[in-house]
Parts: sequence; C-alpha cells; structure tokens
Amino acid sequence: MNQFLGIGTISDVYLNGKVLRFNLTVQQQKPATIPCVIFTPTDEINDFINSLQTSKKIVSLKGKLSSYEFESKGKTRFKIDVVTYAKGIELI
Repeated sequence: MNQFLGIGTISDVYLNGKVLRFNLTVQQQKPATIPCVIFTPTDEINDFINSLQTSKKIVSLKGKLSSYEFESKGKTRFKIDVVTYAKGIELI
C-alpha cells in the first residue's frame, strides 16, 4: 500500500502549467521536507494552498506515493513525490 498521511506546514508553492508543486514541512527532531504535487488544480485549490503557505497553519495531508527515476549527469537518480488528493488537505 502506498498511502501517505502527513502533518506539517505548506511551503515553496509553485504552479507549473497544470501541476501545482509544494512541500510539506514536517517539524520533528530533524525537520523534513516532503515534495508534493496536485495535478490540474482548480483556482480554488491553488488559492487555498497559497494561503496555507502564507499563514503557516498546520495541516494534515493525504495522498499516494509516486516514485520515478531519471538520468542526470550520467547518474540514475530516484525521486519520490506525494500525489496529493485535493480534498485530502485539512486544517488542524
């Protein structure tokens, strides 16, 4: 099962065409930044994510893990994103 549930704040919001990218920053002993995406977000979702970044409110976020690999400078790189459910983001 590749389900993800995280709690943290939203940062680094970036809309690239039909892909909304952002990070979920999780505060723990050593803070972690988790890359997240929403495909084809509505204007309402885009505004909501941007407002969460500005307010630094804590949210819970649900999604599924997506991994892929790519070549960079002759090396194979691996990356994991959380494909976020638009309705899976809630204020805590």
